[in-house]
Amino acid sequence: MVVIAIIGILIGLLLPAVQAAREAARRMQCTNQLKQLGLAAQNFHDINDRLPARSADEILKKYSANNGSWERWSYMTPMLPYIEQTALYNEFISDAEAGLNSCPRDANRDYVWVKKIDAFLCPSDGGSNRGDGEIKPTSYRVNCGDVAMGWEWDECRGVASDGNKISVNYSAITDGTSNTMFASEVCIGAPSNVNKVKGGIAILGGNFGSHSCEWPALGFKPVNCAAVRGSDGEYVTGASAQGSGNWQNGCRWGDCNGNYTLFFTILPPNSPTCANGSGEDWCIAAASSYRSGGVNVLMCDGSVRFVNETVDAGDQSISADQVATNKARPQDYGGKSPYGVWDALGAKSGGETESL
Repeated sequence: MVVIAIIGILIGLLLPAVQAAREAARRMQCTNQLKQLGLAAQNFHDINDRLPARSADEILKKYSANNGSWERWSYMTPMLPYIEQTALYNEFISDAEAGLNSCPRDANRDYVWVKKIDAFLCPSDGGSNRGDGEIKPTSYRVNCGDVAMGWEWDECRGVASDGNKISVNYSAITDGTSNTMFASEVCIGAPSNVNKVKGGIAILGGNFGSHSCEWPALGFKPVNCAAVRGSDGEYVTGASAQGSGNWQNGCRWGDCNGNYTLFFTILPPNSPTCANGSGEDWCIAAASSYRSGGVNVLMCDGSVRFVNETVDAGDQSISADQVATNKARPQDYGGKSPYGVWDALGAKSGGETESL
């Protein structure tokens, strides 16, 4: 009995240490994958003299005649050859030339969207496990900056642009590549955690802003989104959550819509992700992870840093139109970021030199 008791005590002491070691390994793998993504972005830039676009990348434009949904393909699609996925990219191109691969939500056949890519998935995120035939997710989202924008909009406060209208290269990042984020972790949503802050999407409806069908920046205050987080980590009363299917946060690596492959630096790390009407309507995705205290972010110079969730995020009670010179078009604002150091790291040319 004494021996059994000792063994039980030892197991109790060892299990937390084993779990901590495993999480440390997962965190290291996640960091390495972000570094590889950064290297891929740099190689892409070397060849194309620009960063990949968040939507409508110029490389894919040649397929617009065959494919009405080509603009919807995410920044990860043209990057496939740079992450040792040339065979998958060639399969994608073959389908695109034939007029297939219409929309990245299409899982009716064996399109590339149902192919799991480990390099796009953080091992700490349980939402990455999806069944055969389901569209596969991503943990890594490209930086859209500090003002909420639709995936097809002209403006570009972050480094993720609409390729139809703007190209972003390193010379456009006047705040410095070491002071500007390229990508971050964002927790993947799943039916089992859809009501959780990390991974879920809170549907705020009328509380989203004064112009619910137009621009969320007009009247939208980040504090309204942060308020849906309860003390137990779940959404509080008054906020509904995104449903099941292929519509959850980050669930489509090939889709450029805001709730799939984009994130904003409007709210600090590990804040809720909020949308208006449905998960795809003006989704303001926040950087998030399942590790304690913060998130890993990839800078434009290729370095990866851990950002604490307590990083300065400025005055979260103000809306972008309160800061902008043209109150009707806050997306045109070119000054300093309104939401502190974290927000400044999201803007490529706000005139700030804040670093972590």
